[in-house]
Amino acid sequence: MKRRVMGILLTVVLAAGLLTGCGSGGAEENTGSAADAQETDAGQEKVKKESSGKAVEITWLHHFQEEGIKVWVDDMIQSFEAENPDIHINVETVPYNTYDQTLKTKIASDDAPMIFDLAGQVYYEEYAKAGHLYDVTDIKGLDHIDASYLPDGQVEGRQYAVPLDVNGYAIFYNKAVFDKYQLKVPTTLTELKEICEVLTENGVQPFAAPMQELWGLQEYVDVAGFPVFGTPDWFTDKMNLTSHFADDEEFKEAIKNYFSFKPYWGEDPFGTNWDTAQNMVATGEAAMVANGSWAIDGIIAKNPDCDVRVFAMPTTDDPSGAVMILRPGNGICLYNSTDTDKLEAGKKFYSWLLSKESGESYATNGFKISTAKGVDLSFSDGLMDIQSYPAEQVWNSSGLTLFSDEYYQIFYETILNYSMENEMDVEGLCESLDNDFASIRN
Repeated sequence: MKRRVMGILLTVVLAAGLLTGCGSGGAEENTGSAADAQETDAGQEKVKKESSGKAVEITWLHHFQEEGIKVWVDDMIQSFEAENPDIHINVETVPYNTYDQTLKTKIASDDAPMIFDLAGQVYYEEYAKAGHLYDVTDIKGLDHIDASYLPDGQVEGRQYAVPLDVNGYAIFYNKAVFDKYQLKVPTTLTELKEICEVLTENGVQPFAAPMQELWGLQEYVDVAGFPVFGTPDWFTDKMNLTSHFADDEEFKEAIKNYFSFKPYWGEDPFGTNWDTAQNMVATGEAAMVANGSWAIDGIIAKNPDCDVRVFAMPTTDDPSGAVMILRPGNGICLYNSTDTDKLEAGKKFYSWLLSKESGESYATNGFKISTAKGVDLSFSDGLMDIQSYPAEQVWNSSGLTLFSDEYYQIFYETILNYSMENEMDVEGLCESLDNDFASIRN
């Protein structure tokens, strides 16, 4: 598979310009007149003065770690700055687990980035109501985005964020490993466990489980559970205490299914991080990982020859229970700055990120399902696997209000603690979650 880097043409043009300006002849070959020389000197001095003017500097804060997305980031900045030399984009990358706190600290200390992303509806509402988000409802370039995904970034009918991609949450597997042991994509829980047994017997760890990082455990819970218990009001009902875990039989069954795969997570899942998990799948040490579609980029970065494919996690022994989860990615946001120069510069760059060219670079470099209109995904068999699921087997969480940060931490940390035991105490887990959620409300 080839990555597309949009800056190539620009580089060629600049290189050609440099060759033309420098020339190849010596002093004896310079036949221009003194007047021409003076005019040239004057022109160069004008350019020098213009280029020495102080550029408006704005910051783009993000948490992207995958190599392909980093290529897209560099691509966007280089192409934008080439056309807008009076604007400089400063990039700051922070780990995902400290991202929200870092962003809040920067805003509180009057050091807010102009461009940043937020993880869904709860955060859009929080930051918009605090006055931190610029209303991009009428911003240039919004018409390049598939309109079906725009409501996910709206608060009270106004656009405050734009998701640049849609993530598939599923099982990502090394096809060469499956082919070696003549394994077929499973459609039921029984079939998936049979695959795990074959892999184990042949010395291959079935699942790389990066549960040292809380979000890594989250993906296993979500993939096994959300198609089962993720109804539109499920999250808000739990936060509002209008529904309780102890009474939620579907949630209990989903947790049992999630935990039933613990024997296939390896000897030290809670000491395994995401970087190690990607490498395990890339090299064939492990066959599968439950994660989001950014895993394709991450695994291929470890081994460009790895054929990463995707299937929906079976949730029952009925094939219809194999459900592909789709969720818009983090929404890109623009800070509502009182500095008019920075705000105008930020608006220009924000529009640049909404372009079709940006969407194509984002998709091909990062192996992403771009929300930009008309982006072809045929370059990736894994992404095409995600897109191939019939509508009745797709659980789309676009527009849903998920857990806010405080509830998120309690929910997954409690599941983590119970997952470390030899047996899953489902009733105890539910009681703990109900008590902890109630303590937040009280």
